Amino acid sequence: MSGTKAPHAGACADSKEGLASCEELAAIFRALGHPARLAIIKQLAAQEEACCGEIVNHLPLAQSTVSQHLQVLKEAGLLTCDTRGRNCHYLLNREILGKAAHCSQEFWTHLNSLGVDTSTAHSPVAETNQQIDGCKQQSGE
Repeated sequence: MSGTKAPHAGACADSKEGLASCEELAAIFRALGHPARLAIIKQLAAQEEACCGEIVNHLPLAQSTVSQHLQVLKEAGLLTCDTRGRNCHYLLNREILGKAAHCSQEFWTHLNSLGVDTSTAHSPVAETNQQIDGCKQQSGE
């Protein structure tokens, strides 16, 4: 996602531009497609910024594994890195996260407009919302 155009209105419409938006959204979903990366995003949302060691202290993963996940998130444009001396402090790229949320919502709205019912219990949106609610309950939010 880094260095690419931001998703735009009409995301994933039936056009070459729509396909590019779908590819951008898919790249973000791939980057977010691992529980450890979601945990990193969640931690940075609560803490504003953290170096790798601070993130490692909150996860049951080795430093090298966390570093790999941070790299994936950074390459997708979801994180930025502020280098201070030998340490890299990671921050959420809230602009890209906001655009991803908007593009994702447009995608589901577009499906709804085509007659795909995303409000049922078997829809990807409903299942994702149920999973998020379950994660919130487990974490005590």
